[in-house]
Amino acid sequence: MAWHRFPHAFGLSGHMDQHGTPMYPDSNRVYMEIMGSKPLRKQGLLRKVGSKLYALTDAGRQRAAMVSETPQETLPEKWSLAREKIDQIRRLFDSRAAAKLREGQPEELSFFDACGFWGINPRSRAKDLWSRFAHIEALLDAAIESLGDRDRAASRHGSSSYGVEDIRTLRRTHDFLCDRYSREIAVIKARTDER
Repeated sequence: MAWHRFPHAFGLSGHMDQHGTPMYPDSNRVYMEIMGSKPLRKQGLLRKVGSKLYALTDAGRQRAAMVSETPQETLPEKWSLAREKIDQIRRLFDSRAAAKLREGQPEELSFFDACGFWGINPRSRAKDLWSRFAHIEALLDAAIESLGDRDRAASRHGSSSYGVEDIRTLRRTHDFLCDRYSREIAVIKARTDER
């Protein structure tokens, strides 16, 4: 029933239909919500009544009544993008470079911030730089494609939600850093010798 009502939250990843909707339920996703890192049971919303069998407590019924009054349109769908890719996007969002640009402080940026965003260091080789750039660009393209026409999608493992404009902002951050640090990038590109 959870899968029928919320296929993106409780669907089996890796088995999507042509619309990007999970075709099969994943019972482990339900148990993760109950017993995972932020379990409903520890919040006092459920009590165990048998092997893998739970019942709502009075507090759980009150919370369910509260949640059922929330319009579903305001809740972002779960993102069907692979967990490791969502984690990589979260890392880009959490980088100092992205944070400084979001806060309107481009003058505070350093090349070390840019390197942190890209996952390299100032002494990296050309092949490492090309590899990281290609990876970031492919990651952001895949993220935009997976969002489709949804305004926002929530990460499966965490409370963050992202929209197409957030991903485009990350792409603009990448492009801005490439432009701003073009001389430093040229130095790295010149390091073609292997050690």
